Order: sequence, then C-alpha cells, then structure tokens
Amino acid sequence: MSEVVRQLPVRRGRRSLADRVRPFFRTGFIGRDEYRQVFGSALRGGPDAPQVLFVHGPGGIGKSALLRQLADDADERGRTVVWVDGEYVLTSTSALTEAVAPVHTTERPVLVIDGFEHCQALEAWLREQLLPTVPEDTVVVIAGRRRPEPQWTLDLGWRHLVRTIPLAPLTQDEVSDLLTQRGVPGELHATVNGFAAGHPLTLCLAAEETTVKPGAVRDAEWEPSPQVIETLLARMIDRVPSAAHEYGLRVCGHVRHVTVGLLRTGLNEHDAHTVFDWLAGLPYVETGRHGLVCHELVREVLDSSFKWRDPVAYGELNLRLWRYLLNDRSPASDDEIDVAAGDLLYLSRYLSPAGAEILAFREREALFESAYLPEMREDLLRLAREYWGEEHTRLVAYWLDRQPEGFSVYHRAEDMTMVSFYAWLRLSPGTDELSGDPVLAPVREYLDQAGQVKPGEHVGVARFGVPALSAENYVAEVTVHTGYQSIKSLHRKDGLVASFLLVPNATAAVSQLEPYDLGLYRAIPELGDGSWGLFIRDWREIPLGQHLERTEEKLRGGVMLGDAVRETRAAPAMSQEEFFAAVKQALRDWHDDEALAVNQLIRVYGDLGALRAAVVTTVDALRQDPRRLRQQRAVQATYLDRDTNQRAAAARLGVPFSSYRRHLQSGEREICDALWQHHHRHDEASSPGTHTEQR
Repeated sequence: MSEVVRQLPVRRGRRSLADRVRPFFRTGFIGRDEYRQVFGSALRGGPDAPQVLFVHGPGGIGKSALLRQLADDADERGRTVVWVDGEYVLTSTSALTEAVAPVHTTERPVLVIDGFEHCQALEAWLREQLLPTVPEDTVVVIAGRRRPEPQWTLDLGWRHLVRTIPLAPLTQDEVSDLLTQRGVPGELHATVNGFAAGHPLTLCLAAEETTVKPGAVRDAEWEPSPQVIETLLARMIDRVPSAAHEYGLRVCGHVRHVTVGLLRTGLNEHDAHTVFDWLAGLPYVETGRHGLVCHELVREVLDSSFKWRDPVAYGELNLRLWRYLLNDRSPASDDEIDVAAGDLLYLSRYLSPAGAEILAFREREALFESAYLPEMREDLLRLAREYWGEEHTRLVAYWLDRQPEGFSVYHRAEDMTMVSFYAWLRLSPGTDELSGDPVLAPVREYLDQAGQVKPGEHVGVARFGVPALSAENYVAEVTVHTGYQSIKSLHRKDGLVASFLLVPNATAAVSQLEPYDLGLYRAIPELGDGSWGLFIRDWREIPLGQHLERTEEKLRGGVMLGDAVRETRAAPAMSQEEFFAAVKQALRDWHDDEALAVNQLIRVYGDLGALRAAVVTTVDALRQDPRRLRQQRAVQATYLDRDTNQRAAAARLGVPFSSYRRHLQSGEREICDALWQHHHRHDEASSPGTHTEQR
C-alpha cells in the first residue's frame, strides 16, 4: 500500500522494509471480520454499497490498525491507497486539499484519513466542499475518536453513501487469540481481560508486561502497573482545557452515571453545566437515561491514575460523591431508586476489595439482574439443589411460594443462563410465614419483642442464595446484595429498621463483617455444619449516612477521611517571596511527580492534582490576552510540554534566545502574580472542594 503523505523515494525492483513488515502485520492482525466485509462491499460497489466509512472509537481501540488492514485489503484488490494523517493536516484546508490531491490522478482510489480528531474542525468543509470533488469511484475511510456529525446521515444525499462504524472491543475469542499469539499464559487471560475489557492497546501492553518478566507473574495475580495506566491515559485522553474539566474527568472515572448534580460537588453552577456538555461530547462517553456513562476501561484508567497520583484527594472525592448520593432526594420512582442504590453500591467497591471483585466479575461476565418470574422456578430450584442440597432447596421452594418478589436472579447475557440468585425477605411482627423456617427463629423472637418493631416497620433478611463467583466469596456476595437491598428500602423510606444476614463460618466472618456494622446476633448450630450465624445491622442505632462514614473510617485506618484531609490541607502562612519561589520551583519540577509532591504549594492547594490544575489554568489564561501570548508560549514550551532545556525550547519556538529569555521571565512573573492574587482573593474559600469551585 502507499502512504501519500509520507512518501519516500524507493528504487524500483528492490524490496522495501515495508515488504518485510507487511506479512508480520497480516498474521498479527486479529478479528474485525465484519468491518472488513463492509469495506469489501464498498470496494465491489453496487447500488446499496456504502462509499464513505466513518470509523470512530476511543484511543487505543484499534482504529489505525484496522485502517492499515483495510488499506492492505484494498492494495490486494489492485486499488491505490491515498493515506492522510490528520495530525499533519490539523485545521488547514489547504494542507488537507494538498494531501488528498493524488486521488484526482489515480485510478480507482481509496482515500484513508486517519487521526481525524486532529482535523475534525474541517468536518463540515470536508463534507460540503472537498469530498464532492473526488472521483466518483473513490472509496473513503475516515477514522477518529469522536462520533461524526449527524449531518452525514441527515443529509438526503450523503445518508445513502455513508456508513458509521463505532469500533467495538474485541470479542472473548479474539482476546484469547491475541493473548495466546503474544505468549500470555492461558491462566492469565481472564484476569488480563478483566481489566482490558477487549481493548486492543491495553491487551498488548498487558501482554508485554506479563511476558517480559514471566517469573514475576504467577497464576492469575496480574494487575496493571502505573506505567501501563499512564500509557493508556496518554493515548485515551485528549488535552484537558481547565481545572474544572479535570474535576469532571475525575468524577467521570469514579461513578457509574455522571450528572450535573454530581459535578456540582466541586464546581459552580455554570461550570457544572459546561463540563457536563464537554464530557457528553467525548468519544468514550455515552449518554444514558440516568446520566453520562464512561467506557468501562477509560473509567478504570482515569480512576487508577488519579488514585495512584494522589490517594488523599482520591479518598476525599469518593467521600464527597458518596455524601451527595446519600443525601440526594431526587429519586422518586422505583427505577430511579434502583439506580441510586446501584450508584451507591458502585462507590462501595473502593472500600471492599472483595466487593470490588464481585462487581468487576458481574461486569466482566455480563451478568444482569432480573426479578423472579414463575417460569424461572425449576431453574432456580435446580441451582439451589446443586449448590446446597435437598433440605435447603425445600426451604427455597417454601419462600418462593410466599415471597417470590424477594428473589433476585442473575443471568449471563450471552446465553441467558441463570447463574446466581439471592432471597431478601421482608418480615413484620405477627407474620406466620416464619413458622415453616425454624432457622429464622431468632428473627421471630426479635420481631415479637415488645416495641422492637412498630406497626408499619419491618426487617429485611438475606436468607440464602447461590453466589455467582465462588463459594469462598459467599459472605462478600451476600453482603453486597444486603447492602443494595437495604439502601433501596432506606431510600424509599418504607419502614426498614434492621437488616439480618445469615452466613456460614460465622466465627471467621465476624472480623470480615464488623467494618460494615454487622454484628453477630445469634449462632445457628442446627443449620448445615453448625457453623452458621445470624448477623444484624440496626438502622435506628446507626443511620445510613453514619454507617457509610464509619465504614470508610474503619477500612481506611481509623481516622475519618474528612479530618485527615483537613489536617493535610492546613496551609501555613507564606510570604509573597516564598510563594513566588514555590511557583517557580513547581514549574521546574513539572515532570517530576515526587519532587512536585513535596512542594510547599501542596499545602495551599491540597493535592497534586489541584496544584497542577491551578498552574495549567493560569498558563492557559495568558493565551486569552494577545499581549501575553509570547509569554504563554515560552512558559508552555519550557515547562509544561516536555522536560527540556531553555535553548531547545527557544529553538522549537523559532525565536532568538535573548527574546525567548525575556518572554519566559515575564511569563513567570505573570503566573506568580496571578496565582498569588487568586490565593489571597479566595483564602477564606480554600477549604476542601472550593479551589475548583472558584474557577
């Protein structure tokens, strides 16, 4: 294939290095058969065949690799490929016109434009001015991170010629083929793809990491290194415009659904709406019924990077978002309450490694929850029989007949197989349902105690279930389910006063459940092997909000997170001279996280992320004033763009060294002054969460 933008003279009759690379690429390319078939139909032509293919997806999803394969397919069919790299075109119509020019002198050309996100500002011009001039038999393939404008399919003419292709992750079989091809042991495939979620670049980076030092990774213990995380972050995330947008990305990586309300936890009203709209336009963010939803892998990468860089600010964000969701009074319908409870449960994964593993497993295996239906009865009883035996199954049937609405069933989306279920029983004083289940005699005694449970109130009991992951995870899985059901009830304000949990190996489970305010209420020696016990959490003694904060405190080491953050952020007074010196040192240490983390300004801004955001926002602000543009460029090139020396920066800018030095010194003074003024203007508002709020 030929890449017109970067053509080099080649001696005729001699093989090039590209000829050696091509067979390796062909054998290494995995999957994407359906997209190649669509492209093949475009090459063959016909009345219904597309002529413009618009491929889009997040960074690292395999767009460029697919385009190289399509170009190779076209070359094999005798078509001439004109390849344009959007990164070299940017927003210049003349550069794009020049790059595309060879299609006018080529027979049956295929025009490939890669990296279209770099020149997406030209999309309307491309559609309305440039493409209408190319030869009629041209097949066009465009690939970029962002979705194409809707005008492509709204236009009465183009809609018949354009096919939009959102590039999906690799399938399970394709993942297995890729990892096997790259030498990753089979026992690591599930663990690696649990993080990668079919994302090709992630899979390749993980494969490199597991095969370079094979003795360092045993069984299924692999987890992504900071190097993998940061490489992915650089490839996936475009430049972040401001500190407010950075806060939006942090929220986006931390929650299931992003709403304007969640963004208000750190932004003012105007910025919250602005950032929400910006997030909605990102290629890895989808618009859902309950808010914006970030692609799973991007969410994981954003969150892992933030946690690694600044664990204190990370914990504070988790607590802040948790408090917002807990106090949000907007859920009204059952559907909204289910979503709100699910969002709180999602945040709980940061506190419990076992809970995180369960939620990750459900996502990885594409398990979905549904209410019990009568036609599921035989499958559910079969599952109970295989897991617990006949006596236990008899009691499952007993409660299916009395509280079928209390059963939640999990299916595998791929084949609709039932893999798990849990029963959450709702019990009130005076019920006769407990007579058929002697194991729950302690619950009956609790209900019968005078004044313990009033009319209109009830208790919830996690009676039994079959875990989806493994028997070893039964306690963790039933705890997650209990938390989910309890939160839903408490949001509905339907009278739940206590939650009971029945688990095996009760003695061992005491320490596991204590951080979640679940205490052993009664041993149940008559059940199973005699190790079972009934645990209780009384919501009147420890309301939900207090429970969540207590849980956070216990699992993070005994100090309330808010107190720890406030202690960390107690900023000592700094003179202007000290402040300016710290700003200049921060600029010099910009690419050294360890040095920057001990800068005195951390005490002012609270964390590394907030300090970086403040500096970037201030440097960007200089660009808005034409009189300060040269200063901004000098500072950007010297400190922020890359780790370099001053002479190299001056050479990149194309200015004499003496002029460059003058611009740099002036720019440093402007930044120091702006940060100093901002610090004093908002000194009283510099408590946690207000730095971003002011921007």
